[in-house]
Amino acid sequence: MEEFILVNRDRVRKTFADYTDSYNSNDIKIKLKIDHTYRVAEIADRIAVSLNMNDEDRDIAWLLGMLHDIGRFEQLRRYNTFVDRESVDHAALSADILFEDGKIRDYIDDDKDDALIEKAIRLHNVYILPENLTERERIFTDLLRDADKADILKVNCDIPLNEIYGCSVEEYKKASISEHVLEDALAQRNVDRNYASTPADKLVSTISFIYGVVYPESIRIIEEQGYLNEMMSFKSENSETVERLKRIKLCVNDYITKRTC
Repeated sequence: MEEFILVNRDRVRKTFADYTDSYNSNDIKIKLKIDHTYRVAEIADRIAVSLNMNDEDRDIAWLLGMLHDIGRFEQLRRYNTFVDRESVDHAALSADILFEDGKIRDYIDDDKDDALIEKAIRLHNVYILPENLTERERIFTDLLRDADKADILKVNCDIPLNEIYGCSVEEYKKASISEHVLEDALAQRNVDRNYASTPADKLVSTISFIYGVVYPESIRIIEEQGYLNEMMSFKSENSETVERLKRIKLCVNDYITKRTC
């Protein structure tokens, strides 16, 4: 009997490419999200391997990476922005496109893991996960969130920060870090982005992703990349911001040391 394969990776890649081809792939923002998708899928696969997942679960982890941001392309088309609070929750839109519009069947035929896949995608960007997740749901949701955060750090270093945060270079270099954001970062908590009002606040909120990373392999990947350290070493022209970034860097490095010992 032929072995059943839940996820055919070649099919998923082709379907994803066909879907994104319907948007303007020459748009740098579209290309950014396409490239991000492939990298998150590979990072998710690496984390799955570190957790000794079987082949089927590895494929689910990889698939989550491929599908988690499917709503980004429609978000950009409709609203011309990737900023959720100015448009739509991109994770919810991704889940809606896949499961309310039925696009998931373009990628896989079997529906046995639909509920798990939908939940992980819908929750991949929330500030705090709900407590009522099953163990399996939490494992895959944490895995996807880790993989996504690891690659967002790369994007923040590859793309000029003033473009990401929508301000001039001079505004960015002179920006301050607000008290609430500093307090969260030094307390080793994920920064609530609702309090991130300045470009420097937004930088620190991204740095604070490290505090929400769950799996040791994810931390190893982030350390290998070096992007987190690059972000913490940003050359601000605001003396107070320079000092606060130094304090945040010490706190982050202490956190990583404790997590990797």
